[in-house]
This record gives sequence, structure tokens and C-alpha cells, in this order.
Amino acid sequence: MGKRKNLFFQGKGLMILSSGLFIILSLTLLQKEASAVPIFARKYQTSCTTCHAGFPKLNAFGESFKRNGYRLPDDETFVKEPPVWLGSEAYKRVWPDAVWPGSIPGSVPLAFRVVGQATFDPSKSTAAGEAKNDFEFPHEIELSSLGTMGDNLSFDLDIAIQDENERASVEKVSLRYDDIFAGTHGIPQDLINLRVGLFDPAAIPFSLHNQNLTASKPTIYDFRISSSAQPKIRDSQSGIEIFGTVAQRLGYAVGVVNGVARSGATSAFTDNNNQKDVYARTEYKFGGLPLNGAAGSGAGDQLNSGFSYFDQGPSVTVGTTGYYGVNQVNAATNVTSQYYRITGFLRANRGRYNMDAVGLYELDDAAAGQFAGTIDKDINTWGFYTEGTAFIYPWLAFVTRYDRLNVGHVSVLGASNPSDNSSRLTLSMPVYARPNLRIVPEASLGLSKKDGDTSDNFKVRLDFAY
Repeated sequence: MGKRKNLFFQGKGLMILSSGLFIILSLTLLQKEASAVPIFARKYQTSCTTCHAGFPKLNAFGESFKRNGYRLPDDETFVKEPPVWLGSEAYKRVWPDAVWPGSIPGSVPLAFRVVGQATFDPSKSTAAGEAKNDFEFPHEIELSSLGTMGDNLSFDLDIAIQDENERASVEKVSLRYDDIFAGTHGIPQDLINLRVGLFDPAAIPFSLHNQNLTASKPTIYDFRISSSAQPKIRDSQSGIEIFGTVAQRLGYAVGVVNGVARSGATSAFTDNNNQKDVYARTEYKFGGLPLNGAAGSGAGDQLNSGFSYFDQGPSVTVGTTGYYGVNQVNAATNVTSQYYRITGFLRANRGRYNMDAVGLYELDDAAAGQFAGTIDKDINTWGFYTEGTAFIYPWLAFVTRYDRLNVGHVSVLGASNPSDNSSRLTLSMPVYARPNLRIVPEASLGLSKKDGDTSDNFKVRLDFAY
């Protein structure tokens, strides 16, 4: 009996104890006044709930703010921390006999995000050097810098001082120029924008950097087929993207990227073949705040930091993405894999409720090249996830997600491989002790009994930004 008690405290008992301590901490912190999240909370002197349903998930207002290059309609009215101007406004009138004026943020726009967690995974074994229960603190440390540089320029920098794989890496660094040719030849604002650098391509239906409340990732975002250099759907990539909004509610994007997964090595930002990957995206939003936020941002010179949750009225967004890529499978024999990814996505918002759904189909023509160096027939992959979120209180949310992934492995060297089926159910309850501090108890349950990942895992995540 004593041995069973010891095993209990080494496993689930320790997890329950950790969960209790985290929740008690969160409820204690809730008794005090809330504070705001940088960087834009400092610039506009507002709470992060202005742009986030619950950080890091953006609401519709935050999405339009991001889409507009981190600017508000009538931006100058709301800025409480004025920029430093680089040159006089009069220089615009005498150009090209003067350098076009710009600006930099009034203070260094830096923010840190720290993530730690306690985990329990019964599939782990000490024989493999892995513990079933573990304290991972820090799990991730990120340094971010976002801002504007004048009328049309903005920048985005995200560095993982330590990422989930315990390495340092540059996650994003890009420069964008908005409203190209706007006002000439009848071209309206928001129609043509350009982004260059390392960024989340628009081929990602919903970016995990600012659209994910759970501690875990959707399965279809986190897999690859042909080789370790093939980018996952969620990966940021180096390239060029043109995007914009038509008639306030129709969004589009087209891009060209290297199509190589980054590993933190020196060559992480260079391609491994001569061909580039291309993609396109289109979406349309019914109801709610328009994609470009043209409905306005508030009254007077103060932003509304009330709890509008996901959107300013019921809304439905539907869209699709297409991606064509070429990936090097074997450098010595110059074997490459061509693959196609098609996704369809839907987002529905009503009050404090949100539902996201993403479906995926992928075709890889030499996908089994990693199996004993052979080239297999085409491999078809399909999958989807549906995720529902409800805010019970402004500081307490409940998220449930169902994932399904089916990778069709066919004959390799005469051997028959079964289909790789994986399905999971994730239950998560983010607790916001502050707008910039959250505690996330979560259970991820493997539902596949024949193939794929069937293990259950449990975690409590501490996530804060300052």
C-alpha cells in the first residue's frame, strides 16, 4: 500500500498538487488590480484586452490592428507615447531633394514572454532518460519588438532566447510597406501591401503566434512528410508576400518563400534547392468588424478596453489557402519531393463564444524518400481540427479541440506500412490572473487505438509577458 502511495505522488498526484498550487496562485493574484501588456499597451496606454480576447489570441479589433501594420484608424488621436520624428514633414514636398522623413518609436519597443510548465506524460520512461513528471521552467523565453517607422513602414522581430527545443533561434524578422500606389490610378488604401523577411506566411490558416490559447498545437500544424527540411504548416519562412483587403471584407495574399524548415543552424535562412515555394490565400468575412477595421476604434481619444471578447457583433469568416513546395529529400542523389497543400478554414464568433475549424489535404510525390532512401508512390494526407472557446468570465476560458490526421503510407521496398492515423481530444482552461499573466491547466487525450500517437499527457502552463 505504501508503495502505491509513493507512485501516486510521483505521477498524477504530483500533477494534481502542481495544478492546485497554480490555480490558488491565480485566484490570489486576481484580487489585485490588473495591468497592461507591452508593447502597444505602453504606446496607447490601454489594456491588452483591447486587442486580445485573452492573450495571445487576438480579437477582431487586434486582427485589424495587425493587418493595418500596427496602426489604428486616426492613429495619432490615440497615441499616448509619441514617436521620434526623423526629418520634417516639409521634406516630403521637396523630395527627391531631401530624404523622405520617417519615425522611430519614442521608447525602445521591447517585450519579453516567459513560458514554464509542469507536465505529466505516462508514456515517458526513465529507461529512455525521460521522466513521466517534469518541471520545465523555463520552457520558452521570447523577446519581441514590434512597431511603426512612419506613415507606411512597420517592423516585426521575434527572437526565442530559448524555444521549446531548448535552443536559441530567430522566429520572425520582417519589414512591411503598406498602401503601395494608394491614391494613384484609383487604387484605394489597404489594397496592396508588401512584406519582406522571415514571417508567418498567409498560408497558415490561423497563426499560432497570436491565435492559440491552448498549450498544445493542432496536429495538422505539427507534422511533415518528406524530410526534416520540409516546413510544417505552422513554420515561419523567409520570402516575399503581397497582401491586402478588397472592399473591407475580402482578404487576399500571395507569396514566394524558400520553403525550408529552420533548425537554428547557420544555414537556417538559406534554401537547399533552386526552386521556390509559392502560396495563395483568400478569405471573406460576414458580419462583425470589417477585416481592415474600418468601423472605427472608439470614441474620443481613449481606446475602449472593455470586454468585447472575439468580435464587435456576430461574424463568420471563411477562406482557403493553397501551397506548392519543392523539398530536397536526398542531397547526394539530388532527390526532391514536390508537394501540394490545400486548406479550408472557418471562424465563427458570437459574443464570448468562438469556433475555429481547419481542414487539410496534402499530396507528396516522393514523400517516402526518407524511408531507407527509397522513393515511394504518392502519399495522400488529410486531416482537420475543430476548436471551440467560451469565456465563462473575462478572466476564465474553456477550450476544447478535436484533431484528426491520416497519413497514407503505401508500399516501401515491398513492405506494407499501415496508415498513420492520429486523433486527439484537448481540454484546456486558461485562467487570467492578469491580462498579461495566465495559468493554463490542460489535458491532451490520445483517441487512436490502432496507429499513431495514443498517449495522454497533462500539463499546467504558466505564461506571462512584460
